[in-house]
Amino acid sequence: MEPLLEQPTRRRIFEVVRAHPGSSAREIQRLAGLGWGETAYHLDQLTRAGLLRRERGGHRDFYFPGPMTWEERRILQALRRPAPRRILVALVDRPDRTLAEIASAAGLSLSTASFHLRHLLAASVVEGHPDGNLRRYRAAQPERVRKLLQEYRTSLSDSWVDRFVEAWSGLLEG
Repeated sequence: MEPLLEQPTRRRIFEVVRAHPGSSAREIQRLAGLGWGETAYHLDQLTRAGLLRRERGGHRDFYFPGPMTWEERRILQALRRPAPRRILVALVDRPDRTLAEIASAAGLSLSTASFHLRHLLAASVVEGHPDGNLRRYRAAQPERVRKLLQEYRTSLSDSWVDRFVEAWSGLLEG
């Protein structure tokens, strides 16, 4: 075992991040049942040692296990937030949708879907291409999104993820 992980609190934080990659420091604090100062200190120690990676996203930091790839970190950062997660699930379920189709499938308003879609495009998690007067979108790496949704289903648990994983699991088994 890594010597740094022999300390029980640090090991608990590390295990929380392994089970819930892409969680914010506050989420990790809540899941580990620790105080803020203790959580921040141990996250910093784990990050300095290279066991965790800290990624800036919006107004908070997100933590990932050290060996996780850059692409996986980007996708998981998007999957941690409900609206982008719904958009990704809709695009993996059926690629090449228009903004209106995405908004409808994800149960979002056009303006909300547009806002989050812009961020997903900027992060290269989603790709867009013209189709006449329309623009169509698809997940940049649908297989990787599927894999991450299945692997971290319990930490992303909501009805959208559950329905998606059940549908795809049924297709793969049948």
